[in-house]
This record gives sequence, structure tokens and C-alpha cells, in this order.
Amino acid sequence: MKDVLEKIFTGVLELLIEEGYVKLENYFVDGTKIEANANRYTFVWGKAVAKHKARLQEKVKTLFASIEELERQEELEHSGHDLLELGESSQLTSEKLEQTVQKLEVRLQEEPKNKPLRRTVRQIRRDLLPRLQKYESQQQTLGDRNSFSKN
Repeated sequence: MKDVLEKIFTGVLELLIEEGYVKLENYFVDGTKIEANANRYTFVWGKAVAKHKARLQEKVKTLFASIEELERQEELEHSGHDLLELGESSQLTSEKLEQTVQKLEVRLQEEPKNKPLRRTVRQIRRDLLPRLQKYESQQQTLGDRNSFSKN
């Protein structure tokens, strides 16, 4: 079998040389492996997305808990549903977080000098909410797969 494959390979190579597709000066076989464009930094891994999303949710819950400690009036304003309860739902989604931030912004308009609340709203708007939306989008793209390429 080895002899037959060598003859076929040699015949194909001679044909390519005759047709001008290949020159022997450009032909090398050494087993070198070259990495393609799809390197490890262009992939989104399902486990990493889930891990980062869980960390983000914990950070949001911690923020809500700190607001709760600073503001005991929350129970009255939200008719028995405080921020910690909103963050403790089975799955914190970007929609729930958006609604909660809107409520906080209304409250911030009533109390414009509340610096911890203003800082928290700004952090959620600029950092946490966009990251949560990105993770949700990546999880939707992943579907049942373990990873996908960003390219």
C-alpha cells in the first residue's frame, strides 16, 4: 500500500509541476504546525460565561444589600419588596436589573444628595448592566454548545 501511495503522490506532484501550480523550490514537508486565526482569545467558553455571570449576580446582590443597610425606608417605598428580595430571585436578568435601576433613579431624584445611592446607580448603569447583557447574549449564542468563536 505504501508503494502505491508514493506513486500516486509522485504522479500528482509531477502533474502540478507540469501545469505550473507548484515549483519544487517552494515545496517543503517538515510537519510544522501553524496556528490559524481562530486562536484561544477569539472563543467564548460556556463555563467561563456562566462563572462570570454568577460573580456579577453576587456583586449586584451585595450592592443591593449595602443599599438596604443604608436605607431602611425601602420597604415602604416598594410595598414590601425590597431590593434584596428583587436580587434574590431564582435568576437575575438584565430586565429585572433595569427595572430595579429605574426605581432607584426615581428614588435618587427624590433624594439627590444620597451619594451611596448615586454611586450604586452609576456603577450598575455603566458596568454591571452592560456586562450582564453581554453574558446573556453569549449564553443565548452558545445554546447547547460548550464554546463559540467571536470571529
